[in-house]
Amino acid sequence: MSFLADQLMGEARRRGVRLWVDPAGRLQYAGPEPVLDARFTTLLRTQAEQIAARIGREPTQRWFKRIGPEGDCLLYLLPAAGAGPGRYQSWAAAVPAGLQVEAVLTPGREERFTEAPFTEVGALADRIAEQVLGHASGRPFALFGHSTGGLVAREVTRRLAGSTRSQLALFVAGALPPDQVEGRTEPESDEELIADLAAWQGTPEALMADRGFLKTFLPVLRADMRLFRSCRKEVAEEERVDVPVTALGGLQDETAPEGTCEAWEPWARGPFSVRMVEGGHFFPETAAQEVLGIVGGTLALRPAPA
Repeated sequence: MSFLADQLMGEARRRGVRLWVDPAGRLQYAGPEPVLDARFTTLLRTQAEQIAARIGREPTQRWFKRIGPEGDCLLYLLPAAGAGPGRYQSWAAAVPAGLQVEAVLTPGREERFTEAPFTEVGALADRIAEQVLGHASGRPFALFGHSTGGLVAREVTRRLAGSTRSQLALFVAGALPPDQVEGRTEPESDEELIADLAAWQGTPEALMADRGFLKTFLPVLRADMRLFRSCRKEVAEEERVDVPVTALGGLQDETAPEGTCEAWEPWARGPFSVRMVEGGHFFPETAAQEVLGIVGGTLALRPAPA
């Protein structure tokens, strides 16, 4: 790859310009009009082949795992901290007709376990936004983020704002808004981290008792906790999102207690709604039928058969 192509990719990120490769292998770009001046777009065109080659080295299939059938409308699922797409297999039988669920598979989990996980939300949101643009390729889509995934989904939505009009909605489930993210000290010992993991009540008891599993899993969880803390922000006009936002909460969720969903409203510039569901912090898994029914209703899709 040429030095100029490398510089242009960095400049595109600084300007808020999204770069992606369409199914035909061609470089596409979009962003706010003021930053896409004639000189910059000319340079992008001259280096399009080199930039596309760099982006195209990483197949989009590496970032997404489909749950359930194909559909005309896409739902990108961003899992909770420490979780991967496999945690949401209960969704397969509950997907509304016409919806295609693509769970985001980030480094550090499942097939990508040997890759270093992200610890800063900005860098991760940049990568996911690029992958979504290339994968969606103009099709309508929504983002659904569970817990920390909700915070990441908001950051991805902000990055997509100047690049596409295809995003229909943002769903945040069991998620604290950015201004409620605590900057507390990271647990020093593995025992403290295991205690936190047990308090979230999302890990099966058999795995909690498996010290070998915990030894390999805790570094990823530590990275995700750093990622969570990096999501801390105060409410500001430029941080609000334009797409409709639905905040979902679990009635028995002690991690994101009563009032958490309502606290998301200042982060939405457009329509905002709250929906409460039976269950604890992992209600998107245990109440998959109801959760996806809410998603489908919001997106005007037919519910899955009971």
